[in-house]
Amino acid sequence: MSEAAPLLTASGLAFATGGRTLVEGVSLDVEPGSLQVIIGPNGAGKSTLLRLLCGELAPTAGTVAYGGTPVPTIPPWRLAALRAVLPQTTRLAFPFSVSDVARIGLDGIGRGLTRRDREAILADALGRADILHLAGRAYQSLSGGEQARVQFARVLCQLAAGRTIATGQVLFLDEPTASLDLRHQSAILEAVDGLRGRGVGVVAILHDLNLAAAYADTLLVLSEGRLVARGTPSAILRDDLIAEVFQVNWPVGRVPEGGRPFILPRRL
Repeated sequence: MSEAAPLLTASGLAFATGGRTLVEGVSLDVEPGSLQVIIGPNGAGKSTLLRLLCGELAPTAGTVAYGGTPVPTIPPWRLAALRAVLPQTTRLAFPFSVSDVARIGLDGIGRGLTRRDREAILADALGRADILHLAGRAYQSLSGGEQARVQFARVLCQLAAGRTIATGQVLFLDEPTASLDLRHQSAILEAVDGLRGRGVGVVAILHDLNLAAAYADTLLVLSEGRLVARGTPSAILRDDLIAEVFQVNWPVGRVPEGGRPFILPRRL
């Protein structure tokens, strides 16, 4: 059986601004149902690469295509159906409720849905993000972790609406677990696993290497804007790579022996 065609193909991506090159020569494919996690130190170009892949930034060199179609030729409404983006931070100046913010994911691409369908999608997304009980609360009154879960519900709404008009979707996550407690970190990543089961390709940035090792199919190691390593967590997470890329002497263990790796932080 032949392998499924990539949902997204990036070739020779580069981005420079203000005399600085932030990303240089990055190529990758995103396959259906895959979870690729970008890791690397601060300033490595991770968020810039994510913005290039989702079409938010235009590369100074290279191309990004969804299903073989270059991003610049895809109408905005179609691109919104093909991919959803959870940024690292989102600021809202207006007094929206939790439901209002999550419902933003239905705007545009969800207009062809019945009101009943839209409300069902919204309720399902709020439930998966564990914020259904907060639906009527003012978004600005929530904690940082609760706001992050509202934004996750928004992208769930967008993907659900997009599935009605497009196939082959990609989800981009920039530090989705940064402000969450342990229970909700696990819940978000399990929800992401559920999306993968529906064929959604996922590209995420994670600073927690143990979470990255536990959930990723593939790790992409970025350093100074370049992709310096790519492979399974077991192949990539090694003592020498951790020391070279992250400048820390933290040993890598395996649990169970021979299984997925984990990082052992220690004081020097």
